[in-house]
Amino acid sequence: MIKESPIKKFLGTANYLAKLTFSPNRKKYSAAMKVKIEIFEGRNLEGDFDCNSIAEVSSKVHDFYNRKTGNQLEIRRLARWYIEYLEDVDITPPDMNTLIKDMESTPSEIQAREGTEDSE
Repeated sequence: MIKESPIKKFLGTANYLAKLTFSPNRKKYSAAMKVKIEIFEGRNLEGDFDCNSIAEVSSKVHDFYNRKTGNQLEIRRLARWYIEYLEDVDITPPDMNTLIKDMESTPSEIQAREGTEDSE
């Protein structure tokens, strides 16, 4: 079962709305959990991203925000926004510092911390 959150304002912008879908169904945050991001301008889908980690979520959201607004997105602002979504779908969020560390990590760093790296 996939947890879904409602469509909400996208990081305080007036024109954009976002919807995050978390998979697999879980109660606790994981830096390696899959997230589908859909960003709308009105009824039009402007961005659709399938992410395999919080680092990828961070990268895709930063790129989209910069491209559409012409502004840089502060990492703490993105982290607060993401924590709200986790709470909305009853997933226990990490503390802010852990989330920021995960957002600034590479996918291989997350794999190593999460214990999902292949051991060859």
